[in-house]
Amino acid sequence: MSLTIVLITVVSFNLMSQDLNLDQVLSAYYKAIGMAKINEWKTLTMTCKSSFQGVEFPVTIITKRPGKIRTEVEIQGNKSIQAFDGTIGWSISFGEGSLEPQDLTLDEIKSMKDQADIDGALFNWKEKGHKVELIGMEDVDGTQTYKVKIIKANGDIETDFIDADSFIPIKITAVSIIQGNESESESYPGNYKEVNGAMLPFVLENKFKGQNDQMVTQYILIDKYEVDKDVDDLLFVKPGKKH
Repeated sequence: MSLTIVLITVVSFNLMSQDLNLDQVLSAYYKAIGMAKINEWKTLTMTCKSSFQGVEFPVTIITKRPGKIRTEVEIQGNKSIQAFDGTIGWSISFGEGSLEPQDLTLDEIKSMKDQADIDGALFNWKEKGHKVELIGMEDVDGTQTYKVKIIKANGDIETDFIDADSFIPIKITAVSIIQGNESESESYPGNYKEVNGAMLPFVLENKFKGQNDQMVTQYILIDKYEVDKDVDDLLFVKPGKKH
């Protein structure tokens, strides 16, 4: 094949890729990750290891429809819990020597609500009150991606970079409002594997600004996902709350 034909082929592919509209990109994305299967899940439990500033610790994240989430983090034998039951958010920090649950801040509750969405922000985005726009295409470390911007109902902004070939997200940036200030972060999901008919990442590299605006990195390695594991609603309820 001549160089001219190769160049024409590449240019034609790029033009075809750019011609896709938002609905077509999202449709391909839903199909690629197995959204139809994910929609059927009632609970999702993640068992992981998080590495941050040289310290590795186990993390368990349990989500249950509709909108419930519980995160357990164990550091040096001390376990901390953060949970949201769909209405009330609370936490217990065992490292501080107190078993008394504390109410989460409004910013923490906003974050927990986002994390509790098993389907992710792009599915049923109109019904969730988000605004979504296909910005165009962008190169991410040598991979052509579709850049999809999500202005969430809560005011936060998420941008998903979806691989133009596999239609699986390889980068996600976020701008969140915390205590009135903008907080920026980047996430790089990778090592996707099939789980109960869907494609899920088993590695997450998260970057965010720490002290003095220095970027810090957190690595999360997912050991396993458990789909539709029996999960008691009481796990999400604030201890002492009447129900």
